[in-house]
Amino acid sequence: MHYSSEQLIIFFAFLPILIASITGAVKFKKLDPTLKLLSLLIFFALVVESISRILWLYKISNLFLWPVYVSVEFAFLIWIYSMELQNKFLSKIKIWLILFFTAYVSYKTLQVSSRINLIDNSGRLLESMVLISIILFYYYKLYVNQPLSNLWSVPMFCVSTGLLIFFAGNFFIFLFINFILQYSQKLNYQIWIIHASLNCVLYLIYTFALWKSPEN
Repeated sequence: MHYSSEQLIIFFAFLPILIASITGAVKFKKLDPTLKLLSLLIFFALVVESISRILWLYKISNLFLWPVYVSVEFAFLIWIYSMELQNKFLSKIKIWLILFFTAYVSYKTLQVSSRINLIDNSGRLLESMVLISIILFYYYKLYVNQPLSNLWSVPMFCVSTGLLIFFAGNFFIFLFINFILQYSQKLNYQIWIIHASLNCVLYLIYTFALWKSPEN
């Protein structure tokens, strides 16, 4: 079976996730609680990506995995930042925020479920806006409370930077993805290559943060 270069690039974009998973497994016992949660998120991402690749090879739609992954990712990241920031407001609303987001994504997914090859991009847009806001607040708190000359020595700064690049870079992809899916298959592959590249950057930064994390 012949695959285009674009398809192969997208298919093998899971390799950085595998590398991050191995790093998280090796370092898991020595990680602090926030990075242990991050490792669990990475393990979950590896499972989802593996299932996605298997379905893709058998030409079975894997779009149903999208809302599942987005909801779980959002929950993990909100929990991680509530622990890292130790912010009373975020700690109080985190459960309600996660439940609302999960319900919203589920509802929006059901709305487009009858329309083939459409995905709910509004959930990703909402996730992006919420997490970018939290990351910017994290940067502010880090600047005020812990001004360091080498911020890359702080694992959560690395993680936050990777997430900011990912969500900021993908914002317009999430905004226009359904239009692109209907407009051009070639453009669709090119857009997903950009998305895959940003995902690779994110998981390589995850790997760096996990590997460089100080031992407990």
